[in-house]
Amino acid sequence: MSRIQNPDEDVRTFLDYAGRIINVNVLGRDWEDDFVNAISGMQIDSLKESFRRGFAKSLTGKLTPAEYEHHTDWYFDDDAEFHSHLALLWQKFYGDADPRDSLAG
Repeated sequence: MSRIQNPDEDVRTFLDYAGRIINVNVLGRDWEDDFVNAISGMQIDSLKESFRRGFAKSLTGKLTPAEYEHHTDWYFDDDAEFHSHLALLWQKFYGDADPRDSLAG
């Protein structure tokens, strides 16, 4: 099966890390905290910034549920469930920060 390739480099960064760290088939009990800690612990600031921009872009419509599902093996019944999943994860990472404020790089 071929990989779905998002044209946006930042979204690809987000998908790369999400696909490796929160693939539904390898989740641990504290998967959300593990994901936040893994990204927070990144040594390369430019990657951390690209991840945040890609996450923000994903929340603002630059990522489809199908792309995310393809990379993470998650499944969502509809767009609202997908968006809710991303919004809850965003809050764990960045609190009440507005994703739109993170779009520029």
